[in-house]
Parts: sequence; C-alpha cells; structure tokens
Amino acid sequence: MTEAAVSVDAVMSELQGRVRERLRTELLRNGASPAFDDPRLFADVEALLQTATDVSDSDALLLPELLGDPETWRLQTAMRYQSHRPSGPASIIIFFKRRVLMPVVRWLFEYSRDNFERQRRVNRVLFACVQELAVETARLRQELDRRPH
Repeated sequence: MTEAAVSVDAVMSELQGRVRERLRTELLRNGASPAFDDPRLFADVEALLQTATDVSDSDALLLPELLGDPETWRLQTAMRYQSHRPSGPASIIIFFKRRVLMPVVRWLFEYSRDNFERQRRVNRVLFACVQELAVETARLRQELDRRPH
C-alpha cells in the first residue's frame, strides 16, 4: 500500500479559497458592494483587512501617536469614587455610592465595561485599517508621481 503525498499548503490554500468564495457570495447576497463581484478584488480587500487586523497592536500603529495623549481619546473602563465636596460630606456620599448604589448597578457597569473593551478592540482594528489604507494611498501616489505626465 502506497500513500500519496499531499501538500498541506495546497490543501489549506484550496480550503481558504472555498471559504473566501463562500464569504464573498454571502456578502453579495446580503447587499455588499457590487465591486465584490470581482473575486480578485475581494481577495485583495480581504488580504488588506487581514493585514490590518494582524497589526492592530497599538504599539505598531501611527494613528494613536497622532491622536496625542491616550487619556484624551482612550475609553476609561475603571470606576473611580471621588467627590469635590469637603471631606465630611464627601465620605458619606462615597460610602453611599460604594455600599448602596454600586451593588445595585454593578451588572450595568460590568455590561458596559465588556462593551467598552469590545469597542476598544474594534477601534484598534479600524486604526490599523486606516493605516493600511493610508499606506496603500501613499504607494499609489508615489506610482502616479513616477509616471511621465
């Protein structure tokens, strides 16, 4: 009995192609851009977005650096108990917030915090997408500038 050698890369490539085609068909059926009728264009867009999601680590992105201090644009998910009142009334109000009010609304806070974290992830991916598109735009402009007019 002889076993035929099968290339894992070839099988994975074919499988990814099938998944990509199924996704493209589904998106078109649900009203996606008619530009996705072109399978090669769809593959290019998918590759661009995949690259963007792979580099969505904030340390590898230019846009967060351009936005400035993260405290001005990053979501704050931690709750702080503070008061602008003098220490006597402030301690009573903070006690009320911690011991009475907070247990009542903890579920809302946790739900919101989870959504904030999901939104933070989406924002990082969108930052990466914008960066990739900016790179592609810059490359295209350079190509146009090199062409004789």
